[in-house]
Amino acid sequence: MAFKKIGLAVTFSPNSRALLFEAKRFSELFNTELVLIHIGDFTDELKNEMIKMIKETGLKEDSYKLLWRDGDVEDSILEFCSTEKIDLLIAGALIKENFLKYYIGSVARTLMREAPCSVLLLTQPSIERAPFKKVCVSVDFTSLSELAAKKAYEISSLLNSKELFFIREFQLPALATTVYDSGSKEEAQSMRHVWLDEEKSKMELFVRELNLPGAEIKTICLYGKQGWEASNWVNENKGDLFVIPSPARKPKLLDRIFQHDWEFVFRQLPCSLLIVKPDDDSL
Repeated sequence: MAFKKIGLAVTFSPNSRALLFEAKRFSELFNTELVLIHIGDFTDELKNEMIKMIKETGLKEDSYKLLWRDGDVEDSILEFCSTEKIDLLIAGALIKENFLKYYIGSVARTLMREAPCSVLLLTQPSIERAPFKKVCVSVDFTSLSELAAKKAYEISSLLNSKELFFIREFQLPALATTVYDSGSKEEAQSMRHVWLDEEKSKMELFVRELNLPGAEIKTICLYGKQGWEASNWVNENKGDLFVIPSPARKPKLLDRIFQHDWEFVFRQLPCSLLIVKPDDDSL
């Protein structure tokens, strides 16, 4: 099973009802427990409004757990994820944030970087779910990348997605860069094709070793910087869900200014994004 317990960060924002419907669908899809998390002032009036909104989705009282706390939004959600042993947190996110909000930080950006569990950011939550027809997953041949690929495969199978793409980004070794800088562009281009063929062969082996029954996986190899090339490809090819393994470290402010790896994706989402983090079974 891809996920065992799902959490939803729910508010009273305009897209809250849609997010509740989405969380209900995913909890039913994975046959998991559902935890609804709201951080903010607590009054009987607000509680009744929240309960009414939840009931409109068709969720029964015994099918979810509602946690309510007044405090720091990011810290409280992260704490609930840990104490409740949530392994998939769902939240809404803007496709593109303005400059000021990005550098100050938003709840969604904090969650995707610091959550102890996998995070699903839905850019266009809907009461009537449009299926993820095209699922794309970033592959870097690490164990976490294998986990991300398997979860992407399971999700695409459950949702009957039409296409599943494994995307591999690579850069030329230092030797090829030196050749290119020396002025021999033809030789550099030739070497690029050699490494591209090697990456394609690695991808084919990677897919075979995963042994995913019935999967029709298309592999894409892109020359360029991790995060940048894959995100642009997903955007240009109208992907519906982009699955990536969690970044290995928490970025500092300087990393946000001079973007590295997945920071470009975090700033401007090409579509809904699933960030896969290690679970107990993968440790």
